[in-house]
Amino acid sequence: MSAYQDSADQEVAESGNTGVIAGIDQQLTPLQYHYLGLLQRLIAVKNSYQTDPNYEAWLMASINKSIYSTLRDCIEANIGDAAKELLRREHQVN
Repeated sequence: MSAYQDSADQEVAESGNTGVIAGIDQQLTPLQYHYLGLLQRLIAVKNSYQTDPNYEAWLMASINKSIYSTLRDCIEANIGDAAKELLRREHQVN
C-alpha cells in the first residue's frame, strides 16, 4: 500500500464517525459508513450525469466501474447486502 493509502485508512479508522445511512437499519463502523456514503455519492453522480447534455459513453462506463468497485469494497467490509439494497432502490427510481 502507498503511504497515502495508509494515511487515508488511518484517518477513517480514527475519525470515530459511526453513523447510519438512510434506509439501512444497522450500526456501521467508520469504514463501512465511508464505503456506503461513497456508494451513495457515486449513484448521485451517475443519476445527474445521465441527463448531462455533454454525456459521453466512456465517462458513464467509468462511473459504472467506480460503482462496481465500491460495491466490492462494501462486500469486503461485510455490508454487501446494504450496498445492494442501495443499488436496488436506485434502480427502482430510474
